[in-house]
Amino acid sequence: MIKIILYLILLASIHAKLEQMIEGKTEGWASNLPCWKVENKIIKFLFGKSLTGYHYWLFTMFLLLFHSPLLFINWTFKIESLILGCYFLYWVCEDYLWFLENFYYGIRNFKKGRISWHVRWWLKLPVSYWILGSIGTTLILLGR
Repeated sequence: MIKIILYLILLASIHAKLEQMIEGKTEGWASNLPCWKVENKIIKFLFGKSLTGYHYWLFTMFLLLFHSPLLFINWTFKIESLILGCYFLYWVCEDYLWFLENFYYGIRNFKKGRISWHVRWWLKLPVSYWILGSIGTTLILLGR
């Protein structure tokens, strides 16, 4: 399990750096990218923000990449649970590393009221971290 966690952190770190290059000196969450945005009550409830075309395709691509082992092994509920658990934990890790590694935004701004796309917070972390972290951890435990 340690190997999986270290791999997720490495992958998320590289992805966070790439995303910093793509977004540049922005407010994040693809705010200045030329992509569509979906804003409705359901999306706002689930994400706490609008869904951008950039993120829609990014989430879809990574969901498919995380499922790529199924090209070589047979599907089981346990394998699916592990894949989805890692997928959800990956996004928490990647988002946090975006702040930790970002020279322009920085970890100093990782707090309520300083991040326009993280509106809801609980115990000094975005609510989405708690939700995705809980779902991811539960799925990984189910898959073990």
